[in-house]
Amino acid sequence: MNKLLSRNLIRNRTISSNIQIYHNRQFPLKDIVDVLYPLFHADYPYDDFIHMITTVSHIFCAYDQIQRRCVGCALLNNSGTNRGLYLMLFGVRQSNQQRGVGTQLLKTIIQWARRTQHTYIYLHVHVENFKAIGLYEKVGFRRDEYIPDYYVQTSKENPGGFRMVLFL
Repeated sequence: MNKLLSRNLIRNRTISSNIQIYHNRQFPLKDIVDVLYPLFHADYPYDDFIHMITTVSHIFCAYDQIQRRCVGCALLNNSGTNRGLYLMLFGVRQSNQQRGVGTQLLKTIIQWARRTQHTYIYLHVHVENFKAIGLYEKVGFRRDEYIPDYYVQTSKENPGGFRMVLFL
């Protein structure tokens, strides 16, 4: 009985049907900062971080209708002439991770990119960010290139990164 009960708790914990994803609305800056800055503050000075948010081409945010707050965000820029997209920053609040929010957010971005006739999405990820790499691979991204010093300007001990790409 305990095994069945714990299985139901885990399954209910991962359901994200209360999540609504929005694209390029007038998101409060505070919502985006509250989600992404705790995840990336060690890598970006605050002013650079705000500049990224205010100059990016596309913002997707996942709002939890029950918690009444933003729980995930993605910042994307148009890339090149072949209708590509660069996923600059992507994150889910620590307290909402492992619940399907990141998967749902990425799948929504991918569907939108296909509908708008983009040809690929690419991103960079630290070689030791295994959770993120697993999530990206789960939705179809593939490691395209290892870049030994991609994160050399950050506080990361190992500065290596992967360029990952998803062709649409």
